[in-house]
Amino acid sequence: MLYKHLIFISLITLSFALAEDPEVQPEIGIDDSFLGEKVNLELTLFDEIGQPITLAEASEGRPTILALVYYNCTSICNPFLNAIVDVVNQSPSAFLPGDKYNIVAVSFDPNEDHEIAALKKQSYFNLFEGKTDIPESSFRFLTADSATIRTLTASVGFKYAPDQADGFMHASSLIVLSPSGIISRYIRGLSFLPVEVMVSVTNAMEGRWAPTVKKIVKFCFAEEPEGRGYYFNFLKVTGVIILFSILFTVAVLTFALNRKKTPQQPETKGASA
Repeated sequence: MLYKHLIFISLITLSFALAEDPEVQPEIGIDDSFLGEKVNLELTLFDEIGQPITLAEASEGRPTILALVYYNCTSICNPFLNAIVDVVNQSPSAFLPGDKYNIVAVSFDPNEDHEIAALKKQSYFNLFEGKTDIPESSFRFLTADSATIRTLTASVGFKYAPDQADGFMHASSLIVLSPSGIISRYIRGLSFLPVEVMVSVTNAMEGRWAPTVKKIVKFCFAEEPEGRGYYFNFLKVTGVIILFSILFTVAVLTFALNRKKTPQQPETKGASA
């Protein structure tokens, strides 16, 4: 009897489960398994005056920091772009856009045109602090049609979906490309260490690619007072090196002493025939 009741309850539960039509949630985020893949730099987009421009032309032969956003975003896009400006403001004058790398923001909303892109660009150029020598061609705000957007976002593992407020659900990440279009680094988040960006751009310049080294950079570098920049934390790094050196020495000496104390077995002579 109990067995029949369990079967009956299971059938009822199954019928309710099948009757429900749960809404499938779209996949949102950054798929960094595309690290090391090549992006087609001949994709044609539109610049701030509505003229066609390829990613190759926008990069000007330099490593490129690609930022996928949409300009009417009311959530994370503005803090994300602000963080990029902060990196530039905190970087040394020898490592700025237009010299070592270019920045290319691309809207993944096909309804946005060059006019809003131009306004967005001007608003962010006004945020640079004393960086008057940054050429406008080194920080692009581009738009594109639906097909180009789909191709570009798919090629870098950028997954997004429309929301219920006529916007988009999406993540944020700097995507560092080599001059030939190889995805060299993903740097996720809404704040970035200038040192990590410099390391990432240098690796991209040399054609190397690797996962993020943010944790290592945060450990080795400390922020200066008032957020003016970062300096190498010599005491912390030196302390860790000394600690590991002591542990290694102790381990070697312990192994040597234990080996010396081990009695050697006497050799046995074989019986003569």
